[in-house]
Amino acid sequence: MQVASATAAERLHLSSFGHAYLGLGAVLIVVLFYLGIAAQITQSSYDIARLQDQQRQLLAEQDQLRYQEVTLHAPAQVQQQAAQSGMQRVVPSGYVSGQPVAIDLTAPVGATAGDSTPLWARAVAAVINTVGGTRDVLAATR
Repeated sequence: MQVASATAAERLHLSSFGHAYLGLGAVLIVVLFYLGIAAQITQSSYDIARLQDQQRQLLAEQDQLRYQEVTLHAPAQVQQQAAQSGMQRVVPSGYVSGQPVAIDLTAPVGATAGDSTPLWARAVAAVINTVGGTRDVLAATR
């Protein structure tokens, strides 16, 4: 029994060192993980700052391009480019005259006053239009 108790005592003594080494190893692993995460956070902050700077540059470039587009399409710029290419603005020599329209806007809406078709012919045309599905029978007879 004494041999077993001596062996157990040695194991307890070794296991206390083992626990200390194990605890020290766990603390070391936690510190290494903390340092790794801190390095990743730092790298991410540098990337964010770089991307924000790049975004500011792109927005400035976009504003510059918009300004160039506006100035290129300005009427004075277009006229200057046209003059450089040999185009000239010509004063119109005359306008095309229009034909007078023969519509009486004061006439009442409905049948025209000049409709000389007899009433019986208009009634027959209305019946034929309704039954036969044709349109404008009177127009064909005129």
